[in-house]
Amino acid sequence: MSAILEQLGLDQTFFIQIGIFFVLFLALSRIYFKPFMTLLEARHKKTVEDREAAERLLQQADEKFSEYQRRLAEERSEARKDYEQILNEAKKEESRLLSHARDEAKKITQDAAESANAQREKVKQQLEADVATIAQAISAKVLSRRS
Repeated sequence: MSAILEQLGLDQTFFIQIGIFFVLFLALSRIYFKPFMTLLEARHKKTVEDREAAERLLQQADEKFSEYQRRLAEERSEARKDYEQILNEAKKEESRLLSHARDEAKKITQDAAESANAQREKVKQQLEADVATIAQAISAKVLSRRS
């Protein structure tokens, strides 16, 4: 074994250095590496928890967004129904008003026609009375010229 150590260029200090290395490794692993690994583990855990929390928040946001879209669609549908109902009522009111206006116009037209007929009859009667008078006047003039 000493031949192998000489061939590798190692002497007895090698074993002392290895012993110091193991002692330092054990001491440093408890003093430095273990807290560092605990810190890394806590950081990893916090990162994973934050990512999971972010995913939950995104899922909640997606659920709220779908709820918003569903309610928006319901409200649009309700608004469309209300609009159609108001439009139908407006059309009915328009139809009623037009019907009433037609009836009024018809009544006014009938009243005007009746008034015109009454005036025509009155003028006709007046003319008939005047015709008889004019005819007598003409007859009297014609007869007075012949005599």
